[in-house]
This record gives sequence, structure tokens and C-alpha cells, in this order.
Amino acid sequence: MENMMHVSGLQTVVVTIEELTIKISPIILNTVVTIMAAIKPKTTEEDSKGAAEVPEDLWQVKPIDQCNAWFLGVDIATEATETFKDHEHAVKQEKFDIVVKSVQMTLECGLGHRTVPLLLVESVFSGVLKNWSSMMEISADMSLEIHYYNEMYAVWEPLIERIEGGKKQWSLELEMKTNPVQERSLMPGDDFIVFPEPQTAVSISSKDTMNITISKCCLAVFSNLAKAFSEGTASTYDYSFKDTAPFIVKNALGVPLKVFPGSSFRIVNSAEKESVHCVGSGQNMELEYSVFEAPQHRKLSALYRQESSIFSLNLELEGYERVLNIPIGKPGRRLYNIKSLLDGHSDSIIVQIDDTEGNKVVTVRSPLQIKNHFSIPFIIYKLTRDSRLLQPIGASKPEEEFHVPLHSYRCHLYVRPTGILEGHFRESTTNTAWREELHRSNEVKCLLQCPATETNFLPLIVSTTAVPDQLNYISAYGEEWDPAYIIHLHPTLTVRNLLPYSLRYLLEGTAEARELLEGSAADVFHSRINGEIMELVLMKYQGKNWNGHLKIHEGMPEFFSVCFTSHSATVMTVDLYIHIRRIGSRVILSVFSPYWIINKTSRILQYRAEDIHVKHPAEYRDIVLFSFKKKNIFSKNKIQLSISTSTWSNSFSLDTVGSYGCVRCSAKSMEYLVGVSIKMSSFNLTRIVTFTPFYTIANKSSLELEVGEIGPNGSFPTNKWNYISSSECLPFWPENSSGELCVRVVGFQSVSKPFLFQVPDNGTLLRLEELTGGLLVEVNVSEHSTLISFSDYHEGAAPALIVNHTSWDSLRYKQSGLQEEMELKPKQVCLFAWTDPTKTRKLAWSYSQSFGEHDLLKDECGQFPYNANTQIHWVSFLDGRQRVLLFTDDVALVSKALQAEELEQPDQEIILSIHSLGLSLVNNENRKEISYIGITSSGVVWEEKRKQKWRPFNQKQINLLEQAYQKYICKSAFQAPGWHKLDSTTEVNFSKVPMEMRLPVKCNIRRNFLSGIQVEFKQSPHQRSLRAQLYWLQVDNQLPGSMFPVVFHPVAPPKSIALDSEPKPFIDISVITRFNEYSKVMQFKYFMVLIQEMALKIDQGFLAALIELFTPSTDPEAERQRSKLIQQDVDALSTELMETSLTDLSMLSFFELFHISPIKLHLSLSLASGGEASEKSEEMIAIHSLNLLLKSIGATLTDVDDLIFKLAYFEIKYQFYKRDQLMKRAVRHYSEQFLKQMYVLVLGLDVLGNPFGLIRGLSEGVEAFFYEPFQGAVQGPEEFAEGFVIGVRSLLGHTVGGAAGVVSRITGSVGKGLAAITMDKEYQQKRREEMGRQPRDFSGSLAKGGKGFLRGVVGGVTGIITKPVEGAKKEGAAGFFKGIGKGLVGVVARPTGGIVDMASSTFQGIQRVAESTEEVPNLRPPRFIHEDAEGYDLFEKLHIRKLEEENYRYHCELPRGRRANLIVTNRRVIYVKEVEILGHLTAEWDYLFEDFTCCPTCEGSVLKLTVLDQRMFQRKDSVGHRCEKAIQLQDEATAASVCVAIEEAWATRKQQKLVKQASLRLKKPQMLS
Repeated sequence: MENMMHVSGLQTVVVTIEELTIKISPIILNTVVTIMAAIKPKTTEEDSKGAAEVPEDLWQVKPIDQCNAWFLGVDIATEATETFKDHEHAVKQEKFDIVVKSVQMTLECGLGHRTVPLLLVESVFSGVLKNWSSMMEISADMSLEIHYYNEMYAVWEPLIERIEGGKKQWSLELEMKTNPVQERSLMPGDDFIVFPEPQTAVSISSKDTMNITISKCCLAVFSNLAKAFSEGTASTYDYSFKDTAPFIVKNALGVPLKVFPGSSFRIVNSAEKESVHCVGSGQNMELEYSVFEAPQHRKLSALYRQESSIFSLNLELEGYERVLNIPIGKPGRRLYNIKSLLDGHSDSIIVQIDDTEGNKVVTVRSPLQIKNHFSIPFIIYKLTRDSRLLQPIGASKPEEEFHVPLHSYRCHLYVRPTGILEGHFRESTTNTAWREELHRSNEVKCLLQCPATETNFLPLIVSTTAVPDQLNYISAYGEEWDPAYIIHLHPTLTVRNLLPYSLRYLLEGTAEARELLEGSAADVFHSRINGEIMELVLMKYQGKNWNGHLKIHEGMPEFFSVCFTSHSATVMTVDLYIHIRRIGSRVILSVFSPYWIINKTSRILQYRAEDIHVKHPAEYRDIVLFSFKKKNIFSKNKIQLSISTSTWSNSFSLDTVGSYGCVRCSAKSMEYLVGVSIKMSSFNLTRIVTFTPFYTIANKSSLELEVGEIGPNGSFPTNKWNYISSSECLPFWPENSSGELCVRVVGFQSVSKPFLFQVPDNGTLLRLEELTGGLLVEVNVSEHSTLISFSDYHEGAAPALIVNHTSWDSLRYKQSGLQEEMELKPKQVCLFAWTDPTKTRKLAWSYSQSFGEHDLLKDECGQFPYNANTQIHWVSFLDGRQRVLLFTDDVALVSKALQAEELEQPDQEIILSIHSLGLSLVNNENRKEISYIGITSSGVVWEEKRKQKWRPFNQKQINLLEQAYQKYICKSAFQAPGWHKLDSTTEVNFSKVPMEMRLPVKCNIRRNFLSGIQVEFKQSPHQRSLRAQLYWLQVDNQLPGSMFPVVFHPVAPPKSIALDSEPKPFIDISVITRFNEYSKVMQFKYFMVLIQEMALKIDQGFLAALIELFTPSTDPEAERQRSKLIQQDVDALSTELMETSLTDLSMLSFFELFHISPIKLHLSLSLASGGEASEKSEEMIAIHSLNLLLKSIGATLTDVDDLIFKLAYFEIKYQFYKRDQLMKRAVRHYSEQFLKQMYVLVLGLDVLGNPFGLIRGLSEGVEAFFYEPFQGAVQGPEEFAEGFVIGVRSLLGHTVGGAAGVVSRITGSVGKGLAAITMDKEYQQKRREEMGRQPRDFSGSLAKGGKGFLRGVVGGVTGIITKPVEGAKKEGAAGFFKGIGKGLVGVVARPTGGIVDMASSTFQGIQRVAESTEEVPNLRPPRFIHEDAEGYDLFEKLHIRKLEEENYRYHCELPRGRRANLIVTNRRVIYVKEVEILGHLTAEWDYLFEDFTCCPTCEGSVLKLTVLDQRMFQRKDSVGHRCEKAIQLQDEATAASVCVAIEEAWATRKQQKLVKQASLRLKKPQMLS
């Protein structure tokens, strides 16, 4: 570090840091957390009384001095002169340089203190800091590179890649400058607002593309880290018990083993370095790294340690001659040969290295392993050679690996069940055949029988499968070795009970029946799957037992039904279904019911379908198992419903999983509405249908209540009151159409005012006069239910607190339109509640001669004269949750109440811009790049600067300017600088700096682009604003031969529109919030999200590849799970109707405008997998469950092309919400619409309710509506603020009366040659008054109807004309959406007084003009994930027939003029050269490894291959001549490496071939005597 002072007064400091290393592991983190917790001061207990006590009387009028509110006190102003500083003296100049040449941070994970680095961050940092004592400025550069550790290959792989072909790291630039604090003064008569510069401005930008690679291994590393760190930071973490050694050596050979640890290890807990250690049979030994110095070539010791290949162990077996040297750095299985000292025969052993949480377990074992998949252990026997007796060699426990001892792996092995079956069965009659059959096929299956000890019982059947082990390395070249195998023991048949009732099953020929509890599975030990009959009993369903039976044989279909009958007085039947899944040689048989029906209505329900009729009693809390009688389970089925004494409803489908709706049943005097929700079970076979009452009443208050329904003529109920005790929830069935309720408290006479219960309501306070208190009622409306809930008064529940802070006159106020008037004398305060909650909610007030009206929702202010000298101001604002309406003659109070509205100088501003970002998804197991996701920047954008802010021109002008600019550049050398006339209205000057335009307006212009990601954040004392934009998001499908090369991309608007609008980002978000120090409630002034039109094109192969990437590759636990298969489904059903109450007010926010734009999505689906199908015969679990779902619905998924989904926007105004609750609501709003439209358009099912837009906005004032996304406008903080400042000025007396004008959301006439529908600016969809008046089968009529006639809105709504949509090209809904060429115009006239119900007139949008949009190209070509992409590519492009299962291994170029290569595959060696004229590759010669007569050799740089000559005319019996090929290579090293590559490939090929010979070499087994 150096510090210098220059003569000029410039002070400079320079600091250089060579290397900085930071290591973070769970234990280190845990220690830090513990220390921090100890240092932090104990927080004093908040007063934990919870809710404030309700005052004696809510409604009494109080004098103002009893009300100690913050907004009534005024701050004392400071003298202006005190803050004035003398800025005259010279600014001191300072400069500080810092350079950090290398920062390395590792995240480590592992057991205890011995951790292994899994993530490595490397960075270089340099920066300059100037003038820190006055106006500070910083500029800095930082580069970044991140690697993760791939344990499979023991190498580091990049997470954030280098750029420019790996030359340099990805870099960021950071700049920060400070501006002087500005005085806030707005001079009268300013024509536009000057936005103050922020005090500190930070800008972070990157000009490079940030490429991130995510592979399967990388996901595993992250999940390991997350698990370790979440455990580590927990306070209960005890690492001593997790502290294990980095290496554990296990001896599973059955003979003692000597280990020589080598120089880099030492044995744990041994004092001095022992050179040798004996490990007995079945024992373990722990090793750790011996301390060593990292070599000095600037490499992290962690990296060095993990990548170095010096980690090896020497092993010696007792009785064998050879010492083996085994590298244990990488996981895997390696096979070695050892010779016996006694008779010289050789045995093979396997060293298996597994890694768990960064630690390695090295198991030394024989080449044979047994895996037991039963739920009981087996004892394994071997047949001894001499005595011909069976001798036990060990027990194989369930789901564990059993290693057969070294001396037994060539013997015949027999099994016997033990555990709970100990003594019931004898040893198996035959041995596990595998070696004799190996030459026939790779997998060997056979059935073993263990006879029962008692003569007349069936034997136990074991299905065995022998599978070759996956070896990574074989040491035996010339010698004979034994094939390595794993033998799996499986039960032949597993039965899963997926019913919520117990089952009993009995297999023909067995003695006792077994009981299967609900949701459990069991192995059937005795089945051979050749026609036995199994009897099933469904226990205690509807109080009876039901019997059914089925025949178990090989040809069972995937789904079939079994009829169960009950032997009661009348014979009753119920159909259950069976699903068969075959995995290898075992069969999994699941018993399920297609539908579970749950009745929560507390009334009797009946269901009927074609010839089936089920009664569901009210008090019956159990689940009804329902299925359709049709022979074919895969057909579209519908059901009808009746409740109590009602008629049958219209028929509806039970298959639209995930959607909700409501069914109407009419009775004599009333309509019953029943809510229906359909969910998928967790095991994907059953649909769970719940019927709930449409209306429920919940009492969350502390009082006992009675609720009554108001009569149609407005009469109060006399006798029919529903009693609801505290914290109870009851169904409610309205009996007339008034739609109004009233409530009274038990024990009191007076009744509350009536309120509406069919309209969403976020909280209305009802006055309870006798109790001098209030009761809050909320109505929550959703598609399938309406919840009416009562709760106690809390602060902020009243519509307004009215304060008369004047000393002149009294204030009179009332609810608009009503007679009853109240008076508030000077200096008094009073709470106000609506006099009649069912009427219009506006407050009318009068003060001496002035009148006014306010809706008590918005923050507003105004003023009126009282006399010549006095102006009285009124202001409406939020104090916490309470809306306050304040009348005062003191301007200071007003400005305090509205403090956050003023335009403040931001304290800080942060701008982040990233040029572009790429994310590559790679599956490193099958070495394929699946997808490349890119966020990219725009092309050239010309911008103008008006009002201090750069704004882009529209596309037409941009094109014009760019063409002119390109011309100007070409000619600038010999052309005078000056003004250019581009067309009649545009003149610019490119040669000026900055460039200028003088026509049509005079302003600066610049040539720029929009970044891929741009975020601006500003914060001032009372406001925060955030503007985030994402320009273009594209997802490419990188799999070979895909159907759709681009999976997802934004759709550009039609050209005619695009030219007239400026370039718009794909996603644009603007959030403006304000807060003040007196209140915990955050106010969102403006929250707008705009998403442009987009297209999604998926094929099945892509989906499968994605799912495969994100499912961990380990054995899925679900296969082994024996019990609780349906636990989560049953748990979900038992949850009550009560919702969580609003007690936690902590996160409550007030949203003035929350708007998420409509979503317009073009969907294309293709069922073709594209590319070569995945090698796995076992279909992916997720795809499997989707197929199951579709099969069981009976819907066939077909290819769809460019279906358009239109999802209505989501908007909330002036509402209190918890943020997470709001996000859930918004997500549900879109997902439910999407699902419904999906069912109607793609699967052709009928859904309840209207798929195009939601019936009666989802709830509380959400308008369901649609406009084209490119019409939307998002305001940034500046535009938004401009609207307010006008209002603030009027307050300060500069101008009189201006109200805050806020720009309307949707600009009207868009048209330009499109079939456009002009919408009113303030058009808001009014909520429906009565649901009862609209037929519900709109969607049905649309889907069925040939010409899709739009149903008019029925009942009491006048003046709406609906025209039929003409000529939908194809039938039904799909055609309706596809009529692109013809603009769809339905004229919707808006009657003045009528209430418009937009829910069932489908949303006409602006249809795309039938013009082709440009194809979106891929962002970059797919990667070849290969150690050697070039050679792989070469082999793929060869014009030569590939052999079966032939894979590329290695290649090298030959030193010849033409391009010639030698390619080694796993089957042969090929000599390839390029044909001069055609330029394509041909093979000059190729030799299979079978033709090699001896190992390849190399002399110098010449490689020699000795092979049998493949002559054309050769007699069958003649021995082929040997011929030697000599190939000249570039140098000795190349020759040697090719030689090794061929040897390795040949050895692996020999391994496969030898398997056959090994099995033929064995003698025929002798039978047991």
C-alpha cells in the first residue's frame, strides 16, 4: 500500500492485494451464527397483549385533544440560515486505487470439519475512488467465474462460463457518484417539473453475455449444499456426530485384507504413520488426508487436492500374490485379477467407490452382488464343492447390497426366507441360474421356489434377475476374468391398495387371507402369474363387506374393472378398477377407484349417470367410491346431481382436474347452488371430487351470532335465524332472491343493518348500537364458493375517522342518498360507519356553504373558502389501516398528512443493466444439451431527450434514422457535416456531438440499444420505486431432430402496429410504494406488470428430457414405499372449511392500483418425441402420470397448432391485502383460466363455468377483462409523479384546485387496419348482481355449437347487442379462436344505467391480421457434450453404416495433405478421409476388434495394427492371412495415446464377449443328490 501527497493538493493511495481466499462450510457458518447471536442485544419484549382492547363506545364523539394522532402535531421548522453551508472553499482532490488480483471463495460441504469444496468462485477486482471527503465518485471493474465440482468425474466444471472462447472472465462495471442535496422549492408557473438528481447514483452494467451452464450434476451439488447449510445453521446442529473420515475402506471379501495407505493418507487416530494396516473380514478402516504443502503454481490447494491423481491405495489379500495399486479419487467400480498362491488359479475382485456427501466409501468385494427387493431378509447358501451340503454365507437384508464372499462367488447359490417367515419355508429347490445362461442374453431371469415346511402349503416364489454390473475399469488385459454381476431378488407380484378402505386378499391355494390397510402395499409371495384366482374383499365400505375376484395371468390389460358385490338383503354392486404396471419381471397391481366423492354439503346428495344411481346421505362422512358403468373406462363421462328434494342438474364432467365450478339444482321455491372442486390424487389414478355448499358462514368473532335472511320485500326475518357459535363454520342455503342478510348478537334485541352477501366485499363494519361496538363482515367470492365471515372490530375497520380540526363551524355528514345526517362540532373526532351498507357508498359532507362528496378510498385533498381570509382544507389519507378524513385550516397539517406525495430528491438510485444472459441446460448423464434459454438485448434503438429523460422513437422513425445514419457513415469522409433532411418532417444533424434533431421538434438524439435486463431502483425518505424490464426471452430446444427448434418466444405485434409504437420489452414491471414512519402499512400507489404476447411450442421429447434433468437420478423412493401411499390425500380431505383469520396484520399492505396485464399465449403441442427416442424403455414417471391421467379421462391428446389462449387481466384497486395472499390469488387467477381453456380447446371436455373469462370476477372487485398486451402502457416513476405534483402545487397555493390527473390505463382506438374494438377508457366490468339469472352452459354451447353463437346476457340487462361470430373455420371453440383471417367483431354497446356482465360475452380482442410473422431463429447451435466434440461430430457425419450399439471413443488427425482421421469406436477402428470433389467423408478401411490378432504396438510415431485380412474371395475354412497396417502419426505421444485408446476400447469389447465364453466354460451343474 502506498500513500502520496502531490504538490497540487491531490492525494493518492494505492492498495494491491495479491490473493484473498475465503472458505465457507456449514461448521464455519454455524460458528459465525452462534457468535452473532451472542453479540446481538436481547430485544425487549413487546407488549404481548395482542389486539388493543375495544374502547367502551366506538361511536361516541370525542374532543380532539383526546386523540393523540401524529398528524395533529406540527414539526418545528429549523432556521433557514442554520443549514446553509459555505461551499466556497476549494474541493480537496483525492484518489484511491485498489486492485485485488484474485479472490477465491469456496463453499464446502461434508461431514464435520473435513469438508470438500463443491463450489468455487473466482474473481478479479480493481477500482478507483475519488474525492471521498466531498463529492465521492467510484468506478470499479470486477470479473467473475464460478465452478462446481463434479464428483462423478472428479473434475471442476464451469457454472458461469468464460467469454470470447474462454479467453477472459465475465466482467461487470460499477460506477457511483454523489450529487449535492437540493432544496425543494417549486416556483409558481413552472411549465414542467424538474426531477431532482439523486444524492447517490449507482450504476452497474455488463456488456458481455453471461453464460451459465446447469447440468444434472450441478443441481445435485446445489441440493447437497443447501441440505448441508440448512442443517449447519440450525441451532441444534451437532457436528460431532456427523464427523466422519473422508475415506472409509470396507472389506467385504470374507478374507483378511492388508492396506498400504500410501504417502497422501494416514489412518485416522493412529499416532505415527503406519505403513500397513490389516482389515479383517467385514471390518472398516478410516483414512484421512495427510497434511501436505500445496505446490506453488498459483492453484488453490482445494483444487489441487481434488484433481490430483496421487490418491491411491495398495491392497494385498491373504493367500494371493499380487499387490494392487488402486486410485480412489473418482467414484466407480473397478475390476482387478489376483492369482492364488496355492494353486495359481486367478480370481477377480471389484473395488467399488461410492461417494456420499463428499466422503468416499471404498468397498472391496467379489464380482457378485445380491440386492433383495423383498420386505423380508433372505439367508444365502452356497453349495460346497466337496461335501455337497448347503452352507450359509450370510443374510441379504431388504433393499441393501449383499456382497457374496470371494470364495463363494463361483458356487451355486440358494436362498431361504427368514425374519418373520423364519421356519415356514425351506431352502430353494434350484439355485440362482445366471452364469450358464449368460451367452444367450445380457439379463438372465429365473424363478426360484422355496417349498413350505408343511406339506400342503404353496411354495414361496422368488423372481431373480441377473444384470451385468457397470464397470468403469478392467485391469485384466490378457488374462481370463469373471464377469461382474448383480442379482436382484424380486417378489413376482405386489398389490397396492389405493382405496381409503381396507382390503383383504386371498390367493387361490393359500391358507389365510391377508389384510391390506388403506394406502399400503404388500408382496404376494406365492404367485406365479399363470392364471391363479385372487379373491378381494373391500372391508366396511358403507357398513358392509364387498367381494370381488380376478384372474392373475400374463396378458392382463393395463386397466380393467372388477365388480364387487355385497351380500346384504338386496344385492348391491360397486365397480373398482385395477391398474397393472410391469417392471422387469415383476407385476405391480394397484386397486383404485376412478373417483372419490366427498359430500360436505350436510344435505342428501344423489348422483346419476347413464345406468348408475348413487345416494350419498348427509351425515355420511366417508368417501363414496364412484365409477361409471361403461364398458370402456376411456370415454367422456358425465354425471348429474340432485340435492335434497331438487330436480336433476345439467350433466357435467368429473374429469376437469384442477378446475372449480358450481352446479345449479332447482327446487320448488329455491335454487340450490353446489360448489364442485375436482383434484387429482397424489398417485394420479383417482380424481377426488368434493361437493361443498356454495355459501358458508364463518363466525371468527368472539360473540355468539344469529344470522337471518332479508325477505324479497325488504322485511326483516321473524322466526328463521341460523345460530352460529364463536369460531364455527356452517353451510348456508338462501331461500329467496333478495341477496341480503342481517345479523344479531344472541341475547340482544336489536338487529344490524342488512348487507349484501353475493357481492365480494373486503370488509364492512356493521354498527351494533346496543353493544356500543361493531361487527366486521367479509364476503369472499370464488368460482365454487362464497364465504361470509364475521370478525371482531379491529383498528382500521371503520370506513373513516372524521376529524373537524377547525374552530369555526360544525361539519355535517351523511351517506349519499340517505336522509339521516350527523353533525361534528369544531375540534371533535368521530368514527363513521355506513348507515345502509346495501346502498351506494359515498360520504356527502357540508360545511357552512360548501358541499362535497368522497368515496373514502383514495388519498385526496381539496380546499374551499370559508370567508374572505380563511381557506379550509380537507384531506383524506391512511393512518395505518384507518382511513382519516381531516378538515383543517392549517396547511402545515395537510402537508404533513400528505408528506409522501411531494416530489422528493431520491436518497439513492441504483441502475443495473446486463447486456444478455444465457442459460444452458445440460444432462451430463447422457451428454446432451437440452435447452438454451436466452435473455437478449434489442437491435439499434434511436432515442430522443425531452424533459431530461431519454425516450425511444417509434419503430418507423428508428428505421428511418438508422438508414440515414448508415448512409451518412459511408459518405461522411467526403461530405460536409450539417443538417440532413430525411423526409418532409424530419431534419437531423449526425455530425454534432451530441447528435441533434430540429424537426419535428428540437432535441438531442442518440443511437442506443435496450439491454436484456434493465432494473432501476430509487429510494427517497417516503417513496420507493422500481422499474424492471426484460427485453426478450427465448427458450431453444437443442435436442437433435426436434419438432420445434424454438420452444418459447415473444410474438411481435403485427407490422402495422409495431411501426407506430416504440420497441417494447417482453416484460415490464413498475412498482411505486410509499410509507411513512408512523405506520406499518406499506402503500402500493401503483403496481403494474405488462407481459407481451408469447408463443409456447412443446414436443414430448423436450418435456421428457427436461423432466429427466430435474428428477434426481437416484432410485425413486416411491417404488419401495409400502405404506401411507394415500396419506396426503386423506389429510387434505379432513381440513375444515375455515380459512386462516386476519390476525397477523404485520404484512398488510394497501394497494391503490395493482394490475397484471392479460396474457395472450399461442400454444402448439406435438406428441412426437423428436430426435432419437430415449434409450430408457421405462417411461419417465411424470410423463407416465400425465398419460395415465389422460387415459383415465378418456381424452386423447392430439397435436395442436397455434391455439390462442386469452387470459383476462387481474386488477385490484384500493384494497388491503397481505402480499403473499395477493400473489397466491393472482397465480390462481391465471392458472384456473388456463386450465379451463386447456380442457375446452385441447381436450374438448366441458368445464363448469365459463372458460373465457371468469364468472363474477374471482372475488373482491377483480374485473375479468382482456385487452391486447401491446396496447398496455406502464408508467415509470417520473410519469406517475408528474400527475401528483400538480395536486401538491395546488395545495401550496401556487395554483388553485388542480386534481391529480392520472393517465388512463388503456389507450383507446388502436385499429390501424385491424378489426378493432374500441373500449371505453374507464370501462370496468361491474360485478354481477345475481348469479341466478344466467344459464351456465355457455361453454357447452360454445364447444358444441357449430356456429358458436354468443349467448346474450340474460335477465334484466338491456341494451346489449351480441352478434353471432361468423364463420368460425372449424367447429367449436378451437375454430372460434382460429378464425384469424376474419376479424372477430362483436359489437358491445354500453347502456348507461344497465349493468354489464362481460363474463359470458367472450372477449373480442384485436385479431392478428393474417400476415406472416418472421420465424424466430435459434440463439446458438446445440453443443456436443463430449470430451471431444470434434471427433464425435466426425463420426456422426460419416457415410457408413453404424454397427449396433456403436459409440464413438477417440479420434486423431493424420499428417497428410487431405483431411484424414483415425476413429476408434467401441467396436472397431476406422480410417476416414475426405473426398476431394464432394467434400464428404468416407471410410477407406475399418477393422473390427474381433479381427485383431494381437495388441496394437507403436514404434516411434508409427502405429502398427496386426489384423486378419478381410479378403473378398476367401474359402470358409481357410485361415485368413495376417496383415500388418502401419500408420504414420504426428508424433510419439499421439501414437502412444491412440494405442492406449484402442487397447481400452478392445478390452471393454472383450469384456462383453468374454461374458459368453465364461458362461460356456462352466460345467453343467449337477443336481442336488
